[in-house]
Amino acid sequence: MKTIEEVLSKLDEIIIWSKENQSPIGYFASTYRIMTAQVLKGIQSKKFEDNSRMTTLDIAFANRYLQAWENYRNKKRCTNSWFIAFEAAKNKNLLILQHIFLGMNAHINLDLGLSAASIMPYRKINPLKNDFEKINSVIASINQNVQDSLNKLIYPIDLIDKVADGKDNAVLDFCISKARQTSWATAVISSNTPNFLQDSVTGIVDYAASKVATQILSPKLLSPTLFKELKKYESNDIAKNIGILSSTKNT
Repeated sequence: MKTIEEVLSKLDEIIIWSKENQSPIGYFASTYRIMTAQVLKGIQSKKFEDNSRMTTLDIAFANRYLQAWENYRNKKRCTNSWFIAFEAAKNKNLLILQHIFLGMNAHINLDLGLSAASIMPYRKINPLKNDFEKINSVIASINQNVQDSLNKLIYPIDLIDKVADGKDNAVLDFCISKARQTSWATAVISSNTPNFLQDSVTGIVDYAASKVATQILSPKLLSPTLFKELKKYESNDIAKNIGILSSTKNT
């Protein structure tokens, strides 16, 4: 792929497949498409220091997810954190947010840092840092719209949103921002690692991301009773849910 528009088209294919197959895979794919479209908008508005470089990063970043999905569908090896996220789609008892967070964990905690290092010369990652951090503000600008879509799917989130008067978006902003800070550390390590050791770096980061994934699958803060109560408030119509989430408007 050479353009972000092609990335969006590939994500659309996954979303359509997810609707047709009533698969929770579409929850993360829809969320990721919204954020990718927002980054494209930022690039078109020249919000980055090097917009051409950001296009290259965005495509490299997307390719890791798309390749992982392709490998998984064809029963080929993919990183463990992605395998956990994809396998979780078979579990109809998980919350919508769990599916989204599993995808975000694998893509940000694993893929982003490795993608950033891959597009920069060996040991010369620092020039990318400002634009890397600017992604946070670009993504944060769409979070309220994503929140509004989630409100339609999960009643407790709507209730929290009303009580917090929108301030709960800070939690989502914080989670993404912290994950990106971790991924920057990964980018620095990967950038300073010779090619013959890159697989080892990937394995170590993937192991850490997989540990986070297990915590997302079994969050300690949620008792089984509370978990079941939250699940009651979600729509069971996966295709409809994906449609609502994927229709989120960009700002």
